[in-house]
Amino acid sequence: MPYAYPPMYPQYPPPTLPTPQSLEDEIEALEDYKKELEDEKASIEQEISDVEARIKELRAMLEKGGKPPGP
Repeated sequence: MPYAYPPMYPQYPPPTLPTPQSLEDEIEALEDYKKELEDEKASIEQEISDVEARIKELRAMLEKGGKPPGP
């Protein structure tokens, strides 16, 4: 009579990730991804700079009486 425990080896091969066609293709894909990340980083840094400038403007307005400039 066979034992009731599962076998120690997998029944089916485990799923594998798709492999790049070549090392050159993987390098190119990673370089493209790096460029996308660098562009996103630059955009985020610009947004942070804009927010910091607005905070500075608002603090200056508060010091002058708390009213935004108007017509």
